Amino acid sequence: MGLLSVAAGEDLLDRNAWKKNREPVFKTVREAGIFGPGHNCFVKDEDGIQDIMVYHARQYDEITGDPLYDPNRHTYMMKVGWGDHGPVFDWKNYMR
Repeated sequence: MGLLSVAAGEDLLDRNAWKKNREPVFKTVREAGIFGPGHNCFVKDEDGIQDIMVYHARQYDEITGDPLYDPNRHTYMMKVGWGDHGPVFDWKNYMR
């Protein structure tokens, strides 16, 4: 998954204000059985305190054909922390 960010006070409608990270911020984690994560959104927990990322991924690495058309992706949730430079994605905080 990539990450776009914008500095505080910038015009959110100005496409030149947005910066894209050069490297993915969250990708396959073999130890957790998370392969090809993508298409995410952020929500709050029931108490409105903890940020949670909802995303989809496969439970296996090898696929046949185009990975975008693989029908076997599952929905996952992960607690998201915040560091000095933005969100911190720690796969150990994932929730099935």
